Amino acid sequence: MTEINIQQILDDVKTINIYDNGSVQNLLPAQMGYKLVLNGFKNLLENARRMPAFCVSLDAETRAAMADGLWVEFDFGKKTVYDEMPFEKLLMPVIASHTGFNLVRYNSQNGYAGRCYYFDIDGGLSGFYNIIKSV
Repeated sequence: MTEINIQQILDDVKTINIYDNGSVQNLLPAQMGYKLVLNGFKNLLENARRMPAFCVSLDAETRAAMADGLWVEFDFGKKTVYDEMPFEKLLMPVIASHTGFNLVRYNSQNGYAGRCYYFDIDGGLSGFYNIIKSV
C-alpha cells in the first residue's frame, strides 16, 4: 500500500482560516489568496522532514495562544486521517524566524487536544509568513 503524503491530503482542504492577532480571515477555494496560501504551504512541505512532535496540544491553551501572532488553519470539513491520527482541521503558528513547526490537530470531540505533527524545514518560515500577510 502506498503511503499518502501530507501534500496529497491538503488537496481536500475546504477552507483556510488565517488568525492574525485575534482577527480572522476565511479563504475559500475560488479565491486567489486560498491558492497562494495552499501552494505556499505545499512548497514549504516539499523538502520538510517529519519528526517526532515536540508537543501535545491542550485545547484551552491553544485557543488562548491563537489570539496573538499569526496562525493558519486548514479546515477539511470532515474527518481525515494522516499517519494514523484523525483530524478535521490542522492549525499552525507561523513564526517567520522558525525552522520547523507543529501542526496541531483539531477534532470536534476534543478540540485542539492531543498529539501533533512536527515538520523540520530548511531555511525558515519567512517566505510562507510573507505569503499569508499578503492575502
